[in-house]
Amino acid sequence: MTAARRVSSAALTSVLLSASTLAAQSVLTGTVRQDSTGRPLAGVDVSVAGSDQRTLTDNSGRYSLNRLPPGRRMVLFRSIGFRPVQEWVLLGQTDTVWANPMMIPSTVRLDPIVVTAAPNAPRGIGVEAFEERRRLGFGKFIDSTLLRRSEHRQLSHLLEGFPGILFERTIKSRERIPYSTRMQRERKCYLAVYLDGSPLPAPVDVNMFEPASLSAVEFYRSVAEVPVEYGGTTGQCGVILLWTRRG
Repeated sequence: MTAARRVSSAALTSVLLSASTLAAQSVLTGTVRQDSTGRPLAGVDVSVAGSDQRTLTDNSGRYSLNRLPPGRRMVLFRSIGFRPVQEWVLLGQTDTVWANPMMIPSTVRLDPIVVTAAPNAPRGIGVEAFEERRRLGFGKFIDSTLLRRSEHRQLSHLLEGFPGILFERTIKSRERIPYSTRMQRERKCYLAVYLDGSPLPAPVDVNMFEPASLSAVEFYRSVAEVPVEYGGTTGQCGVILLWTRRG
């Protein structure tokens, strides 16, 4: 075999391998509509949880996400003035999967806001978006008012009333480690705990944080509730967000 033929054969093999890799990836597509009227919605943010895959719907409400790896994925649909929608899809090796959500208009009316300075963090991420996330209707929330009234109590006492959270007692009587058994039958699955937006190494004793030192607490019991910025593999068992007082 001549050198030219060997080069040509290697190039052809490379092309075939690249085509095979692309063929093993899936496509997610569909149309987003308003629930009450059925009209297509343009500009809806469509993203795949735990990845950087995202797009916007066009004027006919259509969207398409390409080169998705196979597996079970959660897709999020968000648009101003509508309640967010979360849907699970199962992607095969070479599937084209359709997801056609119906979005319900939000009844929440916000007061006008005058911006006088740039925010310290992007909208929807930090403690400044606590009320925004509470209005979405996912998770459980403890605000500063309740924390001030409960400064004499342990943090685990405030959390243990929420469904979906259990506590493991350690040798030290005050320590409480939050966990869930919902992911696997009777198997402890420790909740992820974030302090001011940064994840803490699991397992975490929540009673090391005094209610008096906190300004807000959020609890999300499943991956379907967890905000996308705190989800991924760390949110499979549930997530607790702790926000400390400043100043």
